Amino acid sequence: MVFRRLSLRAALAAASAGVLLAGTAAAVPAPAHADMAVRKKAPLLVTIDRLTPGEVPDKGPVVVSGTVANVDVVPWSGISVYPFINAGPDCTGCPPPMTTSKELVAAAASDPETVVGSRIVDVSDAIDELQPGEVAHYRIKVPRDLLPVSTPGVYWFGVHALGASEATPDDLVADGRARTFLPYVPRGRGGVKGTVDTAVVVPLRYQIRYRPNGSIAHPEDWTEAFGATGDLGAPLAFGSSAIGKPVNWLVDPAVLDAARRLRRGNPPRDLGPSSDDGTGPSASPSGSPGPDTDADTAADDPLAQAAGEWLDSVELQVRGEEVLALPYGDLDMSATPQWLPDLYTLARERGGDVLSSWDTSSTPVVASPGGYLDPSAMPLIDDDSTLLVTDRMFKGPDHRSGPPVVGEYDGHTVAATSYGAATGGPGPEPRLGAVSFRQRVLAEAAVRLLGRGKRHPLVVVVPRSVDTRRAEAFWDGLEADWLHLTTVSDATDRTPTTVDPATLDYPVDQETAELDAAVFQEVDRLVGDGTTLQNVLTEATSVAGEVRDEALAASSYHFRTRPTADTNRLAASRRWIERRLQSIDISGPPGVTLSSADGTFAVTLSNKLDRTVTVRITAASEDGELDIDVGQKVVVAAHSRTTIPLKAHARSTGVHNVTLTVTDVDGTALGSSVEVPIRSGQVSEIIWLILGSGLGILFLAIALRLVRRIRGRRKAQA
Repeated sequence: MVFRRLSLRAALAAASAGVLLAGTAAAVPAPAHADMAVRKKAPLLVTIDRLTPGEVPDKGPVVVSGTVANVDVVPWSGISVYPFINAGPDCTGCPPPMTTSKELVAAAASDPETVVGSRIVDVSDAIDELQPGEVAHYRIKVPRDLLPVSTPGVYWFGVHALGASEATPDDLVADGRARTFLPYVPRGRGGVKGTVDTAVVVPLRYQIRYRPNGSIAHPEDWTEAFGATGDLGAPLAFGSSAIGKPVNWLVDPAVLDAARRLRRGNPPRDLGPSSDDGTGPSASPSGSPGPDTDADTAADDPLAQAAGEWLDSVELQVRGEEVLALPYGDLDMSATPQWLPDLYTLARERGGDVLSSWDTSSTPVVASPGGYLDPSAMPLIDDDSTLLVTDRMFKGPDHRSGPPVVGEYDGHTVAATSYGAATGGPGPEPRLGAVSFRQRVLAEAAVRLLGRGKRHPLVVVVPRSVDTRRAEAFWDGLEADWLHLTTVSDATDRTPTTVDPATLDYPVDQETAELDAAVFQEVDRLVGDGTTLQNVLTEATSVAGEVRDEALAASSYHFRTRPTADTNRLAASRRWIERRLQSIDISGPPGVTLSSADGTFAVTLSNKLDRTVTVRITAASEDGELDIDVGQKVVVAAHSRTTIPLKAHARSTGVHNVTLTVTDVDGTALGSSVEVPIRSGQVSEIIWLILGSGLGILFLAIALRLVRRIRGRRKAQA
């Protein structure tokens, strides 16, 4: 035997991960009988790292291998490793083979110390001795004739390790064990016919946080995420191991765009050319669309290199595979339709710059990390996206037999994902070890094939905590001829059954976990401010889109546990924009006197930004008796001011208070305004009428007086 000494903690970690640390041991004689008792608080930690094939074959052996680690504080010696299965004449009291998903759920949740099978004592492996913290490898080849299996179903299969220490005698009680599921689906004449469509979905989703200036926040977290065991690197490595097998990539397009931004050095928002150095757009690095080339990667930046390598690998892996596109930013689709319905449309229209640039088609889907979708939100999802929902939503009297084969609601395909398969295999070893997870997938597929009625497809979303370091063991074992690996689109391409959202189960804890109204209020305000900023900045072309992307990312499921921090980040970005909008100032005279109904006066616009801006002026009179002709839009150069003449027309005399406000070209106020009192000396039309009437009467009186005088003189002469 070859050993490597480890600390107890290291031994536990290594064995849990299924790391191979020692050579194969020789076989030892089998005990006279096979007592299946297991010791509590097992001192030996056993894993199953390889199981070939992943089913009971019609012909040929089953080979199982893994590790045994001594997690005790004393040495163990004379260790024998035996396989077991719940079949055969010696398996008195053993549970029968499982044929339903409910039985698999119960089995996976059972106590690891429960007796579930009979040892196969004709084959074994041996380990001479294990010091505390040491790990050794075992390998057992079980001939088909030692697997007394004849009834189709899912069987218990595993290994027991028996040994001795100073305090524990050499007996027939297992000192360590590992167990998993092993399906048996006989084929050929008289066997089970058909196949089970099985779609394995690998998510690429991650929380995206921004700094107030629009660059990605916490870049150190992304460095870890891109790593081989990180939140983005690990799923990519897992799916990449499926060489020659179909993979369904569940992708948030915003993650790809964020990775490209990091690849380019994580620039802030692109506000257009700066006047400070005259270098044009390069003075403010752009995060706007464009092709990815080696020249785009920031030199001497480890994060940029990691982001570039990850992005290149994703592009390579999704080529020719089914891409299931989440709404941009991975919106919380249980909350978004309620608080800000238009946001979903905005997210769908935003297909993602990187994903759109690849020669890859995508299918729109809605899928939460846990599989739940608020039924009340379903009528508000106004497109034909596929809804991936957990099979746990199909409970109650309307779904006594579980979810439909394929559901349909208002143009949406409703595909039920398997919660059971995503939870992995039974303990005591890690449930989401590559082999344990694979065997649960095979078991779920097998019971679908063996069940009565219409055959349900199996859709499995790979959980984040799955062991990705042995991913090839997962994919290599999915070669049963009754398992048809395919895409979600093909698996659900059959006549659907109408689903009534009112019949679906949505737990209270899911409802209370949704993002609240405060988040969406800030999202709405930020999107509006981004549009205003672009309207003002004469040469900016992408800032509104970048702000929109930030707002969409902040509406994600990822921030359900920290909604207040999410709201604060949005508010900080909004204030960053508003400070720049308020850098455009308007000033006017302390007062204006018009000599008549019409007159002119001047105001001054000041631009403290280092970018040229385009604005307008709006005027509002308190009493509505004064009109101001504000003219057209005004262009103000960077760090400059300009004087604007305004024409005023009063409809009445007196003092009229007029508020002049700086706005963007659409009329949205930027924050700066000035109040100017304007005194009008205008004489009203009524006064002019009175004066005219008076003059008319005066002239008439004069005319009458003259007529009378003339007549009087004529009479006197006569």
